[in-house]
Amino acid sequence: MGLLSPFLLACATALAVPLWLHLRRKRRQTPVEFPSLRYLKMAAARMKRQARVEDFGLLVLRLLLVALLALAFARPVVRSTGTWFGAARTVESVVVIDATASMGWRGAGGSRLDAAKRLAREWIAGLNESDAVALWVLTDRLEQPVPVPIVDRGHWFRELDALSVSEGSSSLAPVFNAAREWADTRRDGRKELVVITDNQPAAWDWPAEGFFRRAWPRSGVRLVVLAPDPVRASNISVAAVEWDGRAVREGALLTGMAKLVNHGDAAANDLLECRLGGQVLLRKPVELPADGSVEVPLALPVPVMDGPVLAGELALAGDALACDDRWCFALPLQRALKALVVDRGGGMGGGMRTSFFLAKALAAGGAGKALVIETEAWGKQPTDGIDSVWFTGGAVSDQGAWTKALAFAEAGGTVVVTADSPPEPLPKAWPVTAGEEINLPAGRMATRLLVPAHPLFDGLWSDRTAFPPLPQKTARRCGPTAGGKVLATLAGELPLLVEVPHGPGRVLWLNASADRSWGDLPLSPVFVPLVQQLARARELAMQSTTSCYVGEAWPDLTKFAGAAAWSAADDGNPAPRALRSGLFEAISKAGQTQWRCAVNVRRAESDLRAMDSAKLQAMLPGRVATGAQGLREWREEIRREVPLWPWVLAAAALVFLAEGWASAVAAGRREAAAGGSAPVADGPRFRARAVGRSADA
Repeated sequence: MGLLSPFLLACATALAVPLWLHLRRKRRQTPVEFPSLRYLKMAAARMKRQARVEDFGLLVLRLLLVALLALAFARPVVRSTGTWFGAARTVESVVVIDATASMGWRGAGGSRLDAAKRLAREWIAGLNESDAVALWVLTDRLEQPVPVPIVDRGHWFRELDALSVSEGSSSLAPVFNAAREWADTRRDGRKELVVITDNQPAAWDWPAEGFFRRAWPRSGVRLVVLAPDPVRASNISVAAVEWDGRAVREGALLTGMAKLVNHGDAAANDLLECRLGGQVLLRKPVELPADGSVEVPLALPVPVMDGPVLAGELALAGDALACDDRWCFALPLQRALKALVVDRGGGMGGGMRTSFFLAKALAAGGAGKALVIETEAWGKQPTDGIDSVWFTGGAVSDQGAWTKALAFAEAGGTVVVTADSPPEPLPKAWPVTAGEEINLPAGRMATRLLVPAHPLFDGLWSDRTAFPPLPQKTARRCGPTAGGKVLATLAGELPLLVEVPHGPGRVLWLNASADRSWGDLPLSPVFVPLVQQLARARELAMQSTTSCYVGEAWPDLTKFAGAAAWSAADDGNPAPRALRSGLFEAISKAGQTQWRCAVNVRRAESDLRAMDSAKLQAMLPGRVATGAQGLREWREEIRREVPLWPWVLAAAALVFLAEGWASAVAAGRREAAAGGSAPVADGPRFRARAVGRSADA
């Protein structure tokens, strides 16, 4: 027999309480005048004999009651295979197998997932045919191939054999939450939870200690956390890759930095390669110190690529865990801008018109070219291949011209409207309300970015690099219409830039103008980058959708790629989230590639060093074991233990009833004896007293 809570045997110190009460009690004495002493001695002797018999039996019962309660609190168990103690009652077990990326590490006997499968089979072999077992799997989330315990071993083994290593990274928190909920639905039989995992610190990075201290004891589930092997695995990984810039141009030099990490006790050598479309553009030997990291500078020319995204990977030669030996990347290709500037009526020979400054800014630095047309030509102008359309003050002449501009935005384009000379009356879906034109104080007007992380500002301006003040003399006091969002303000209160989404496209309203009568904006250093950023609004919005991690939802393409869908499954069917690492394409209904995305494994899976077993054992209310031998030891210690404390509590209840009966009998005897008196002498005056027995506490 053993004790699950031996420290509670300290409750046995309460045995001193009834003993102390018996020793300190006082006897009641009734004085009676009596002249002789011979009867006094006879009565005293008789009372001592009666006290020894009656008090000793009652004391034993009370001491036994306290001892049984202390023993019950210590939770005694007995190891037995007989049914009399209940050892052969039905068992319901849940086997949880960790199938995250780290379990793909391969040793001499195969992967750790293979070892986990063997341990699961050995566990099932030790159960009775009537015992039911469920199978849960941890990937990037908790999956339940066999959600509730069943006795059909054939189905269970088929689901076990179908398991494969995923590239997900997940916490063990959902496992224990789900196990507690499952235990609440099961009242009869023994409940057991077997978790087979490599015990990475990342899997226990949640408030586990508080959970097991407060919520877990009520579940009544026996727990064992089983590691597949005791090997301290080493691993080398490409931890991260950072490029200088989010978009690249064909023929330009792409630079960046790759961080490599060695999670091992020995120094290592490897070879780092950069591949684009199957072509190796860079190859570098690397040396990694023991349990250290190294940063490798990268520089490679950008080749001519088909499609809007430059996609490739950096990879090591590989080791026992292959999923983190490469880092996939996808960078949007910066194409030459194609913009259309719609100017208000008049001759096209005036070089100082508003359209002149806009065309020069759009073409500056080889960014692209702009076609300038008059307002009257807008109705017949084709927009195929155009990225953005700019309307200078007064260029929107009527509702028909504005309707065509909105149709261009609905098709995915960008429409930019300046604040000077808005149409009267304002057409439907105009980005801002009607407002008065006001004069600003002399000097540069302070600006503020309300959405610093917006793609229009990202990489150029932020909280650290403030958007510069503007040399404005005029502005318009107004507000955004329904659906509009103010991205930046001017002079502390006026909207500077308003964005209104229209399908995959957008309308941008700028509270400024290239017209010199409105200020010196064309001469400001911010003019060219601001104009080019606005023209690239659609392209910039796409840059944030080029990468994700395994387990995350696919980037939403509806804002710029229409009905294109990601295809990640081997059968070609679209998946709701990224299931594995690599480079993936978004395919349109016509079968054309619309976009590309790079998917990587979270690098929390790269560190294969297990959590300290002593720390884990101190936190868990169950057993921490390793390998087949640990499984057998746990089964020998835990599986055959039968609780005895219910029997001890039942015995304590019987003793309590016996003690109550004995107390009542003793009290009745004392009541009967209280009718007589015993004479005693009290000093030289021969004062006699009748001695009566005191009541027991």
